[in-house]
Amino acid sequence: MKGHNESYAMELIIAKVKQGDMVAFNALIDEYKGMAFTLALKMMKNREDAEEVAQDAFVKAYKYINQFEGKSKFSTWLYTIVYNTALTRLKKKKLDMQDIEGHVIEDSSAYAESGSEWRKLQKDERSSYIQQALELLVSEDQIVITLFYLNENSLAEICEITGWELSNVKVRLHRARKRLLAALEKLLDTEVKSLL
Repeated sequence: MKGHNESYAMELIIAKVKQGDMVAFNALIDEYKGMAFTLALKMMKNREDAEEVAQDAFVKAYKYINQFEGKSKFSTWLYTIVYNTALTRLKKKKLDMQDIEGHVIEDSSAYAESGSEWRKLQKDERSSYIQQALELLVSEDQIVITLFYLNENSLAEICEITGWELSNVKVRLHRARKRLLAALEKLLDTEVKSLL
């Protein structure tokens, strides 16, 4: 019932924003600014650009709020705007965004296991190592890890946000998770050796 009440409250806030209520819009910003900034930072690689992308995305969200029809979650709609705003800015900076090619992963049970592993790692005192390891990954890996594990978006929502095909999202997630764990092991191994 709590989830229903939360979604109803969000519907009310969005309805107020559509009527031009800036207080309601500030409530939306407060709710989503952290994850919007995190996604922007993973793409832009620096705080200043990420802050500008997040701000631009919220301005666009306000400007086009009447186009939000509630067919997907508001967060999915907003993260799509953040993602596209960051891509536009990256193109302007002529940064190279590489696509990762791959094969379809048929075993989806790995995702259920990896979710519980991720939560266990997050609760561990090594969370700073997770962030360090995440920073060692390429942009696409950081994006898919951030959306799936940190923002808790579904695979379908990630497709909607990024415009990637489902098979591509599965491949990216699978490979990004492996790379994250390898980077984490390397960081922890280095730390252990420095203590000896």
